[in-house]
Amino acid sequence: MSRFPDVSLADVDDAVLEELLDLAKRDASPDEVAPPLGGPGWNLERTAWFLGHHRAATGLAGGQGEKTWAVLCEGKVAGSVRLKLAPQPEGVPTAETGIWLGRSFRSRGIGTAALRLVLAEARTAGIARLTARTLAGNGAARRLLASLGGHLTPDADGTVHAVVDLPTD
Repeated sequence: MSRFPDVSLADVDDAVLEELLDLAKRDASPDEVAPPLGGPGWNLERTAWFLGHHRAATGLAGGQGEKTWAVLCEGKVAGSVRLKLAPQPEGVPTAETGIWLGRSFRSRGIGTAALRLVLAEARTAGIARLTARTLAGNGAARRLLASLGGHLTPDADGTVHAVVDLPTD
């Protein structure tokens, strides 16, 4: 068996979206994948937001300026990753990224592989800078972002902001 998992990205159609929602409900905290709507846990508001968010995030050129993909590990839905156009400081084409993985898929190199694929997607889209935000206490995410060349800056609100400048070919 290979040391690295077989990771790919898949467009989110209705069937994949159903698998993503099932994974989120059984293998992730609702706060990791959706804003705190309608109270704690999975509820109608959170579920509606999750479905609506993924259905609207169909491409950087679309109205939302955002694209989400399902992260597949060896053909199984493992989580989701996104790119969202962001303000362009100094005229540098910038996008924000974010990822979540089901608990059973963490700490196996899947996040690193998925974000490397997203970096390639960003370069193809003409993005020169990627940003991300994580909690200061999320050591795994901080290490992942640093391994991708991210410059990490702690913020006063308990988060860490990462900036990854993408090399041009």
